[in-house]
Amino acid sequence: MVGPVKKISNNSKTMDYEEEQEQELEVLKSIYPNELEEIEDKVFRIILEPEESDSSAPLTVALRIEYTPNYPEEIPNISIDVINGTLNEAEKEKLNFELINVAQDSLGMAMIFTLSSLLKDLVTSFVVERKERITKEEEIRVLKEIEAEQNKFQGTKVTVASFLEWREQFNKDMAEKEKLEKSSAALKKEEAKKNKLTGRQLFEQDETLVNSDATFMEEGDVTVDASLFEQEIVYSEEEDENNNVLELVRNNTD
Repeated sequence: MVGPVKKISNNSKTMDYEEEQEQELEVLKSIYPNELEEIEDKVFRIILEPEESDSSAPLTVALRIEYTPNYPEEIPNISIDVINGTLNEAEKEKLNFELINVAQDSLGMAMIFTLSSLLKDLVTSFVVERKERITKEEEIRVLKEIEAEQNKFQGTKVTVASFLEWREQFNKDMAEKEKLEKSSAALKKEEAKKNKLTGRQLFEQDETLVNSDATFMEEGDVTVDASLFEQEIVYSEEEDENNNVLELVRNNTD
């Protein structure tokens, strides 16, 4: 004879879920005494450090959990807080995908410790990958520097064709340089001719040259007999300029 079937009320199920949640939370507190932070009723987070650390690229995350009314028969609300460092979009997508898959497989049982362990392992793998990538990039950088330094002493390989090309360009450059130097020298010579002053021009532009002789005569240092210059003297064309100078001297002494 089959006894009476007891009907389980929804309230009873709810009480069972709440009891399971409370029991799980107590266990988690004992496992993570310093890492678990209660935010509000049925909401908490567990701070997770990777197994391997990297000071150049630190990464610390927290698994945030919010119990839903029917947990563990349904997946709790799961999110990830980045405490230190950064996660790129690809890493975030991978974490969410892996956590949801494991949560689906764990329905009907306490799963928060499993999710925490999974998240810690994934974060550790990210840190290891980053360290390996940084190490590889540094090795490549050093190799490039060494190669560049070695190339300074190797120089450029010379072939017959490259030498002939260089010699042709060298001859062109030297011819151009010589042409410029000759042109510059001719220009300077022409300018010097244009700017050269005759004796008369010097006296006309600077009267002190004439007055200086007159001053000497006034002081008695030099005596000049102007009548000597009145004698008829025939000068060559080359001496015309000097005659003009003497004429200026005589006029000033008068």
